[in-house]
Amino acid sequence: MFLTLPFLSLLFSIIIAYFNIKKNKGIIFLSIFYFLIGVISLKYYLFTYDSQLPWLLAILYGHFSPLFFLIGPAAYIYVRNTVTDQEGITKKDIWHLIPSLYMLIGLIPYFLKSYQYKLALVTKILNQPGELYTNQIHLFTPSLVNDFVRNFLYVYYAWMMILLLIKATWTQNSHSNDSYEIQRRITFQWLIIFVSFNTFIASILLSSNFIVLFSPEHDFSNLNEYLPYYRILIMIAFVMPLLILLFPSVLYGIPKLTWEELELIQLKKKKSNLEKIEQEVDDSFFELSQIILNYIETEKPYLNPRFSIRDIVVTLNIPQHHVSFCFNKILNTPFPTIKNKYRIEYVKELILKDKEKRYSLEGLMKEAGFTSKNSFFQAFKEIEGCTPKVWSELQKAS
Repeated sequence: MFLTLPFLSLLFSIIIAYFNIKKNKGIIFLSIFYFLIGVISLKYYLFTYDSQLPWLLAILYGHFSPLFFLIGPAAYIYVRNTVTDQEGITKKDIWHLIPSLYMLIGLIPYFLKSYQYKLALVTKILNQPGELYTNQIHLFTPSLVNDFVRNFLYVYYAWMMILLLIKATWTQNSHSNDSYEIQRRITFQWLIIFVSFNTFIASILLSSNFIVLFSPEHDFSNLNEYLPYYRILIMIAFVMPLLILLFPSVLYGIPKLTWEELELIQLKKKKSNLEKIEQEVDDSFFELSQIILNYIETEKPYLNPRFSIRDIVVTLNIPQHHVSFCFNKILNTPFPTIKNKYRIEYVKELILKDKEKRYSLEGLMKEAGFTSKNSFFQAFKEIEGCTPKVWSELQKAS
């Protein structure tokens, strides 16, 4: 059973990235973190529980070591970007890559070894577990030192994430119940869980290194002593991505209006001759939602069969996760539903205007942007409660 958990963790990381990368680019760091945690837990599992897959160990052992140094940075950047509502990385983030690059350079000679050599090496480790810590595949430093530095840095990043949350708590004191504040509290609670898990995992890994370092006469022969540590690691690696799937709203993050969005709102207010009022954050996102709806109503982009949420992002210059937040949390209506509503309204207008019956049902469908009869009839029935033909006849009778 335990063998399936790391693979499920890897699968969840891919699912999360695939379905959310377009909505919020910051999710890529969360997916990287989940993927690497899944790989490292799989490696520890194979070394301590199951020696029947040496070919898989030959692939995992050593080759992913440089990437394991990115576990801490990936988690830290995800938390930082979520708290500050950023999506990318800065020039300073290059420093986070230095330990990983050091490992990569030192492992180049090992990478060039044959597969048979690596298979023989992991087979030797499985027969003599102490070799996991005493052998040196890195050009400059032994494996135990590299593991210790990696886990020490992971603890450091966990502490940095804790500081980020403390700072964010001090700067956020609102207790209102508007959509924005509810989203902020949910996301912040998730970040507390996420950082707690990271701190726990980092402590477990570093503790195992200390046990090895201070073992009597440096006896590394029995890895079974560390099974409880690795078992906990594997369970956490499985549970963490599962939490995201159970509470997907945290993927919106904590949205904050950009300068471009604020200027867009102010411009809209001036054009509408609205009085200048002091606004709460949720009010501003409400106005942003109205701007999005106004764009859909006036420009009619929904008539394009390929109309997607990305068109709104590009046209209005609004981050995609902000657009998604407006639809799902402020307007409480998913984008596909709103798109279909406008299309159905357009179909109804055509039916009422088309006195000479120039349009067939298929023609109406295509004019409104629908690409299939099934989606057209289903959307019409969901919104109006009847088929287009029945609706048309009811209009004649009224």
